[in-house]
Amino acid sequence: MPSVWWPGSCEDVSHESGMILTTTALSKAINKIEEKHRDLCRLVIQFIPPLTPPQLPGSVFRTFVQNLLLKKRGADHNVLPPGVSSNSVLVSLFTVILHFLSEGFGMRDICGWLKSCEMVDLNIGFLHRGGQRSFPMYLFLKNDPHRTDISRLGGSFSHLLNSNPSNSEEAEVIRWEEGCMDDEETRVTHSTRQKPCCCSSSSYDDFTRISKDPIRYTAKSSPGHCNHIPERSAHVAAECSAGSLTDEIVDKPSSSDQSESEFSIRPVQHVVIVPRENDVSSAMLQEEELLDALLLLYHIGLAPNFKQASYYMSHQSQSISVLDETDKQIREGTCSEQLKRLKEARNCYREEVIDSVRHCTWYRISLFSQWKQRGMYAMCMWIVQLLLVLSKVDSLFFYIPEFYLETLVDCFHVLRKSDPPFVAPAIFVKQGLASFVTFVVVHFNDPRISSADLKDLLLQSISVLIQYKEYLAAFESNEAAIHILPTALISAFDQRSWIPVTNILLRLCRGSGFGSSKHGESSSSVVFQRLLREACINDKDLFSAFLNRLFNTLSWTMTEFSVSMREMQEKFQLQVSEFQQIRKCSVIFDLSCNLTRVLEFCTHEIPQAFLLGTDTNLRRLTELIIFILNHITSATDAKFFDLLLRRHGHSLEKVNRGMILAPLVGIILNLLDASSGAECREHNDVVGVFASMDCPKTVYCGFQYLLDYNWAGSFRGDAYPGRLGQLENFVSILISRTESQVVDNMGYGGETEEDDNTCCICYTGEADARFVPCSHISCSGCITRHLLNCRRCFFCNAIVTEVVSITNEL
Repeated sequence: MPSVWWPGSCEDVSHESGMILTTTALSKAINKIEEKHRDLCRLVIQFIPPLTPPQLPGSVFRTFVQNLLLKKRGADHNVLPPGVSSNSVLVSLFTVILHFLSEGFGMRDICGWLKSCEMVDLNIGFLHRGGQRSFPMYLFLKNDPHRTDISRLGGSFSHLLNSNPSNSEEAEVIRWEEGCMDDEETRVTHSTRQKPCCCSSSSYDDFTRISKDPIRYTAKSSPGHCNHIPERSAHVAAECSAGSLTDEIVDKPSSSDQSESEFSIRPVQHVVIVPRENDVSSAMLQEEELLDALLLLYHIGLAPNFKQASYYMSHQSQSISVLDETDKQIREGTCSEQLKRLKEARNCYREEVIDSVRHCTWYRISLFSQWKQRGMYAMCMWIVQLLLVLSKVDSLFFYIPEFYLETLVDCFHVLRKSDPPFVAPAIFVKQGLASFVTFVVVHFNDPRISSADLKDLLLQSISVLIQYKEYLAAFESNEAAIHILPTALISAFDQRSWIPVTNILLRLCRGSGFGSSKHGESSSSVVFQRLLREACINDKDLFSAFLNRLFNTLSWTMTEFSVSMREMQEKFQLQVSEFQQIRKCSVIFDLSCNLTRVLEFCTHEIPQAFLLGTDTNLRRLTELIIFILNHITSATDAKFFDLLLRRHGHSLEKVNRGMILAPLVGIILNLLDASSGAECREHNDVVGVFASMDCPKTVYCGFQYLLDYNWAGSFRGDAYPGRLGQLENFVSILISRTESQVVDNMGYGGETEEDDNTCCICYTGEADARFVPCSHISCSGCITRHLLNCRRCFFCNAIVTEVVSITNEL
């Protein structure tokens, strides 16, 4: 197709030499350019070239969009294809299509030619129509050279054709009712009484006044970008006027009291797959095609711009803070030489602030106008419902392009933290996007998604959202989250995803541990703490595997931390400083603290896993506590740890040994509380296990350090002194028990010969178990621990099929 002239992009306005525009004038200029873009695209849509055979209306525009996207995707190659468009062209085309699909085409003739506009209200934008929706599956399944190189959720297109052939689905259309995948009690659609955020008749001006920065916004009387949508037709206000953003939000009853048997992943309701219509009808331009192009345009054109906007907004806040601090130092300064340096620095900071404000203003006007946020919100609603519907059909879900999911997640978070805000956080999810919570919960561990990066993206979304009480409430009231999230998180704690899973578990469970910080913390969830406990108790095998991975991971992080500290000590002595090594050490320390907090939660909520049955878990826990205490409290490491923090400017309120010592105290106290019952005392003796460790001096020094540590800065309330008294009693009993064992060992020393039945691995237990088929023997404790991670004999490396008790044989 020959190249088409494209008028100056919106971005060109901000770079006119010598042009100084006010916010209002810039907003008007952008609106005018965008209007001209739409006029040009309408002409292209209406154009029918004089060719034989004749083409249908919209075919030229379809070809134009396809070629533009194809060339831009080819720009990633080493040899650039000719005619690659700049990013501003993609942004402008995205804006045009978004306006067409959200606010309408503005011409009845065009709507009449569009395939999906038949038999619908032409005054309502495609993205805001309620009722039945449909999507042509040929957009995913067609073996088209324009699309075969696009990665799919199930892998590459060629791989899917061999492993999951689509058969005849290429000629099918999937149809469903809007909101059919949502909970009936919380469902918000364009057809319900309460309308989604994108179609509320309320003005959004109240939300634009949230910011305290007077630089950011024009006066209310100004006709700038913060005013109500100027291009929005009168029908929009009446289109969904039944609902209001100011309506009272009623908390829905939780479904957590339902039994597990009553819940299953929501079945497909009001969803059908029908044959495609005749070729002539399907060849007409469809709004679903424009939606598909819109998502790809966002992925390759808009996403980088939003990332850049987020960077400048963050940099603006930092620059203003630095400038304010410099002004404060200038006012307090007395030395003339110091004042001179501060004023020179202030000029540099002021230039940075001005530059950041200019960029932020540009992005705010060009990307965050209200009608664009309205359209993007409706686009998120449309896509997440499509993905949930297709997730019920494996043969179709595999073929969904990855950029559908990436665009959905990115657009959601752009709207969530937009500036100015689109709507208040309390109603952002409740009024239309509750299905987003369902999607991320159900699919972050979905084996049908081949890309681990996409799964991490969904996990990160959960981790970010649950930091805020408004979004955490949405998870607590979501049916899928209540029944799926606890088990799915425990299952997802593996070698790749353990860091985001740990962060999520920590945020759900924080606030209940020993020595919680005085400083403000995000809201924890009593609901999910209970659900996690129930999930661990109901599925003992799952929890056992999780606990084993938690032990292994914490042991690894602490070993890495110890090694890093040793390396840094050597470099410190040689006067060599490496920031990267310091950063690594700090990150590993934080990870170790988080894992220890999760372990503390386990001992509080499921203490029977350590105190009942075999003592394997209790012994592993005891060894970890001693290992951590040895490396955190030893004189050399402790001194270097504090020196390192002071040297590199870390705040002792945020990074200190108490961060990892506090959960250790919490673990011990949790076990003491739980072991007070008669049932636990008959099985595993906490004091006895600590006393049996072959390092009494290390144990004593470590516990004495815990008692002498200054907890005043970490205490909250008056309950902790009593808890420390409980720990002191435990230490006294432990010392007495240890001394008694030493005396016993000295009394029997030399009177007994070496027992041939002693385990040659630990040299403490009796060799009472035998591997099958190799017949090597060891104690049951060592064998049990070894088989958690390896199914081979630790003597001959033979595969173990069974473990037989020697005692039973006798």
